[in-house]
Amino acid sequence: MTLTGKTHRSLRRGAAVASLAAGGLMLAALPAAAQKDIVIGAKEPGSSFYTYAAAIAGVLTKATGKTGKVLSVAGAGVWLPMMENKEADVGLVSHYQGWVASVGRKPFPRKYDVRLVLVGGGINVGLYVRNDSPIESRKDIEGKRIGCKYAGSPVIHTYAEAEIANPGFGWSDLKCVPRTSLYAGQRNDVKEKRLEVFYASVGSGVTRELDSTIGIRFLGVDPAPEAVTRMNKVYPVVVTKVKAGPPGIREDMWLVRLPVYLITQKNVSADVVYEVAKALWDNNDALKKAHKRTRSWDRGNFADPQAILPYHPGAIRLYKEKGAWTKQMEDAQAGLTKGM
Repeated sequence: MTLTGKTHRSLRRGAAVASLAAGGLMLAALPAAAQKDIVIGAKEPGSSFYTYAAAIAGVLTKATGKTGKVLSVAGAGVWLPMMENKEADVGLVSHYQGWVASVGRKPFPRKYDVRLVLVGGGINVGLYVRNDSPIESRKDIEGKRIGCKYAGSPVIHTYAEAEIANPGFGWSDLKCVPRTSLYAGQRNDVKEKRLEVFYASVGSGVTRELDSTIGIRFLGVDPAPEAVTRMNKVYPVVVTKVKAGPPGIREDMWLVRLPVYLITQKNVSADVVYEVAKALWDNNDALKKAHKRTRSWDRGNFADPQAILPYHPGAIRLYKEKGAWTKQMEDAQAGLTKGM
């Protein structure tokens, strides 16, 4: 399914309303409170999260008899509080950002009682080196030069810290070279050997180009429990097996995956959450066809035992009906909700 011009115009109108809210102006109660609309929190147009939200809104509009609307704002720091006032129903975040919101770490000023609706698509990330590097595994990166700090996107520093923790290292064990952003300058860092170890997503434009010209090799993570535990002390990671084929992946290996989460809050109606989950499950083919970025949004991943946030009761109801709520899911949910 492709999104129609009418749908896009509708979404832009929703984005304009949301922008007023973000600016601190009075926002009348959104129709979602009357269950006429389903409002999806997302970042501004041009972001991947906006693209995902627009695709989801299109599916919901066709499948539910309600209007899917995108609440386009600066991010979850804006729409999570609005959700408490019934001005939003669900929203899109990286799994890391969802976790940070749940524990109240910066940039969130407090904890939010967030719940998972489904696990969407995502990207695999990891460390790589030049083909001519003497580094053969992550155990060999000690003392090597690697990008860090990333003033323009501090979360990358956290992601990279977990990667080097896998073999048991910390920043003091490597030569931390501050960088402003992840990809700006990375080509030259590789070509001119300014750094020796690099962090990137699998299949990114930079890694494709570098693999076709210089040749690069990703370094797989050690999936052993103790190695993953070291990573989890930095932030909760999701580790998956990646088959050989993508640039820099010459053999099957384990790498970190950064999934996208569709989340809500505990106080949001179970019926609304169920309706959202059911529409996206039953119309999964349409969702995957809506945009090239949603091709990986497979319903087989919606209920994920590796999820780092507990699921909302409305979503659990749907997954039980579909036979996707297994004992493994039940055990994972119990572990995540223990003490809540």
